[in-house]
Amino acid sequence: MRIKIIYFVISLSLLFVEDSLAQEKNNQVIFKTNIDSTKSIILEEVKITSKKIAATETEKPSRKKHYSFLTKAPTQIGMIFNEGQIADKRLNSIFIYFDKKYTQICTFQILLYSVGIDTLPFRLLNKRELAFSANHEGWNKFPIQINDLIIPKEGIAVVVNFFQKSNMVTGETDRIAMGKYSSKKRFFSRPTSQNDWIIFNSFQEGRIGPMIRLSVDE
Repeated sequence: MRIKIIYFVISLSLLFVEDSLAQEKNNQVIFKTNIDSTKSIILEEVKITSKKIAATETEKPSRKKHYSFLTKAPTQIGMIFNEGQIADKRLNSIFIYFDKKYTQICTFQILLYSVGIDTLPFRLLNKRELAFSANHEGWNKFPIQINDLIIPKEGIAVVVNFFQKSNMVTGETDRIAMGKYSSKKRFFSRPTSQNDWIIFNSFQEGRIGPMIRLSVDE
């Protein structure tokens, strides 16, 4: 009888041990499952990165030393851009190379025109004023923040309009440097918007012109 009682106690102890081991194993499975689930959330995390919009730029002319466009305000200086790779694309920025800067208060407008059949500025494209000021000698970048400004197939005329009071002391404007292009450039000037354009047939087969560049979105 005593032997049967001992056997019963041993069996009951073994049963408790097995239950304890099973419970611990279940806890380990649950813990492992929680860890794996956490890892899964981290792996499935979506990272959003900004995509850089590609841009195309017109030719960068080589600097023609000691040549710059000397003018007194008011005056307008313009150039035609009709390269095929910029047609039907949004104008992003305009770059202008200033050879000499006189004062911080020398402000100017950028006027953008379609090109007429006479290859001169025809219709104003920008409906709001684009006023800027050069901040250093050399290339200056001027962002054109007009989303719907698309360059026509015939090209675009970029005109720099120096105000009457660009420089209140001498009236002289900041000088736009002249550079050499690989092909002939058509540029022009006039004292005010009331005058006719003066067309320049430059030397070196007309490849010398104001150092102005465009950047368009692809």
